Amino acid sequence: MSIKKMRILYRNNRVSFNTSFITLLLILLSGCTFLPKEEAVLAPPLTEPAQLDYKTVEVKKGEIIKSVKGLGTMVPKNNVDLFYKKEGGRLKEIKVHNGDAIKEGQVLAVLDTGGLAYDIEQARLELQKAEIRLQQVRAQEGGSTYDIQLAELDVQAGKNHLARLNNEMAEATITSPINGVVTFVAELNQGAVVPAYESIFQVAEVTDLKLQYSANKAADLSDVEIGMKVTLEIDGEKVSGEVVQTPKTVPSDVSQKDPEFYGRTVMIDIKKMPKDSKVGDMIDFEIITAKQKDTLIIPKNALRSITGRNYVQLIEGNTKREVDIQTGIVTSTEVEVLKGLEEGDQIITK
Repeated sequence: MSIKKMRILYRNNRVSFNTSFITLLLILLSGCTFLPKEEAVLAPPLTEPAQLDYKTVEVKKGEIIKSVKGLGTMVPKNNVDLFYKKEGGRLKEIKVHNGDAIKEGQVLAVLDTGGLAYDIEQARLELQKAEIRLQQVRAQEGGSTYDIQLAELDVQAGKNHLARLNNEMAEATITSPINGVVTFVAELNQGAVVPAYESIFQVAEVTDLKLQYSANKAADLSDVEIGMKVTLEIDGEKVSGEVVQTPKTVPSDVSQKDPEFYGRTVMIDIKKMPKDSKVGDMIDFEIITAKQKDTLIIPKNALRSITGRNYVQLIEGNTKREVDIQTGIVTSTEVEVLKGLEEGDQIITK
């Protein structure tokens, strides 16, 4: 190839390269026209804060009553404890059950006395013979004073022996001292050794009754005091009564016998006992332990307490604030407010 042709070819290639380079540069400079157009970032919409929905109540004036209500049971006023005074006897038989009606002098239980009945009969016969001999000595003419005295001593000895045996028999038997009802029977099996001075029975007169109520827990009776008035409902009629025993007034020696029972039990005396009342009858009653009229009252679920501090949450306009209060009577549903609030205040309930 001639030099001239080579120069022409070089010149053409150079023009073609320059044209391609310029075209590429233009594409790069205007490259954005070939890509998707970016959208402008929008600011998030403004939202208003959610309104808190409080449940409120208005502080009002009224009457607040705190009371103990329940269903009591009619029981005898006085129970007589019956027991054995000597240790070691073995039980032969218990003749009554809890709730049985009994008569004065009725045998309730006996111990196994072995041959004691036979010994008593023999002693009775020996006493009769001694009395006959005494009569003979006294009837004899010329009988000495010494003979008469000896015969008299034999009679006295026979009486003493028979009295001792009869006393042993009496000590082996428990009899009822009154007409009434059995209110307690100890759980003892035949042949068991009977402890001394431990109640085997309790008996009571059924004509002298009172109302007995045992709460679920002792704290329920913390405000009940002796002499408080009681309202009872018997056969649809209101009857008055009075508290005659509380856990705080039970003698310690009695309470120790059953502290769980006596610690949550009150006794109520009924002023006019219905004639047909009987042991076991159930009667509704109410004991008012505290009462106040024309006082500020709030629901108990509005009261807030922490480490001895009592307060409520008060609403004023659109704001909420805590207010300390002084409480008075507190029931299961209401609270008396002595200081800190005014009638008409709006407070938040829990």
